[in-house]
Amino acid sequence: MTEAYDRAKLIELFGDDPGTLAEVEREFLDTARGAASEITGTDDLNVIARAAHRLKGASGMIGAGTLRQIAEAVERAAKAHDLLSVRRMHDIFHDEVRRVALQAGLAAE
Repeated sequence: MTEAYDRAKLIELFGDDPGTLAEVEREFLDTARGAASEITGTDDLNVIARAAHRLKGASGMIGAGTLRQIAEAVERAAKAHDLLSVRRMHDIFHDEVRRVALQAGLAAE
């Protein structure tokens, strides 16, 4: 299975200081978990689209390609007013956030 994100990309962007990298990984996971809470906590498609868009950008920055694609799909569904499709992506979305957390060595929530 491929990596959940590209740690080499983080090193390229932020240097190879372990403390800095750990902080970036924690901040990314906070963003991902916050977006997940927003997406699952509302039926407001505008809120869902914004949260997914934010996560799409953050995922792209750290090289989390699969999570970026999922966030993009959620954003597209929300903009198309397709709440059913957003809800259908729930498990795959959360599983991918967990994969990122596991790769980073952080507790999966």
